[in-house]
Amino acid sequence: MRVALIRLSAIGDILRCLPAWQNLHEGLPEIEFCAVIEDRHEYLLKPFKWIHPVVLERKKIGNPLNAMKEFRIVADQIKHCEVSLDFHGVFKSSVIPYIASIPVRWGDGIHKEGAHWFQNQILPYKNQSRYDQALGLAEAFGRSQNVKHLGQFRSLRKVIFGSEAPEVISKPTKILLVPGASLRGAHKRWPLNHWLNLAEQLKKKKDLAWCLGPGEDHLRSWLIEASDVPALPKLPFWEMAEQLIQYDHVISGDTSILHLAVVLGIPVTALYGPSDPIIAGIPSSSGKILSNQIDCSPCRDRGCQRVTCLQDLRPKQVLDLLEFSA
Repeated sequence: MRVALIRLSAIGDILRCLPAWQNLHEGLPEIEFCAVIEDRHEYLLKPFKWIHPVVLERKKIGNPLNAMKEFRIVADQIKHCEVSLDFHGVFKSSVIPYIASIPVRWGDGIHKEGAHWFQNQILPYKNQSRYDQALGLAEAFGRSQNVKHLGQFRSLRKVIFGSEAPEVISKPTKILLVPGASLRGAHKRWPLNHWLNLAEQLKKKKDLAWCLGPGEDHLRSWLIEASDVPALPKLPFWEMAEQLIQYDHVISGDTSILHLAVVLGIPVTALYGPSDPIIAGIPSSSGKILSNQIDCSPCRDRGCQRVTCLQDLRPKQVLDLLEFSA
């Protein structure tokens, strides 16, 4: 059997699918898997040699008049598949396998923009994390093939880095701080004065480092000196992941690095303001979410100027949680 896995869009969303995809591969090793993914994120599949990438060029779907041509090109590359598993649940992710005339088209219960019109095996909607949503689809498809227990979350640390990957210790001594977020997710950044305050307190007892993204040179230029805390070097994604697994704990907002840490089995403290702690949540075994959940959160107002939900989340709350966890 040949199966197309489909997940377009953001880095964090794809990372949250990887545990489910690995479960599918290990539980159903006789199946050939391909994955429909945007060109800007193809590198995320590098450690997973068993996945054949099918690349959609994002710039070609920005114009609705040209999008259908690109969808047909991608559909032609997966038309040999007997099954599709849609881990996205929007128009573009559901219409591609429909155009490809794949006979069995699964949906994970998320069906925006009329996605359910193009699916014929649809799971019921559940208010749950995107990790659980993906794992639920893996579990349901596995059961249709008489294979159980594909819906259990587990770290991919050994899968990606092998037996040489350092073990996670229960009491953190090396902590990675992730203050940034993408431009699109700037409203999810914890205030920098809180980060500096937290770093000042933690460096008295812990070995700290900053993790800064490729677009955060403006932070790198002063944050290291201001905090007297070093930063990880600029590295390609999976090389940077090798640096991450040298740390025992990650403190981060709702960013791709947070979800990379979760996938790698590094315990996390997640600082959530506008993010929904359920839908954007993490597996219970992965760490803790700190969120004040004021009246207006969660929200999707990317232009919010108050960001009270994050301003009122104080460094002492993080310190107290870390002390309790330790």
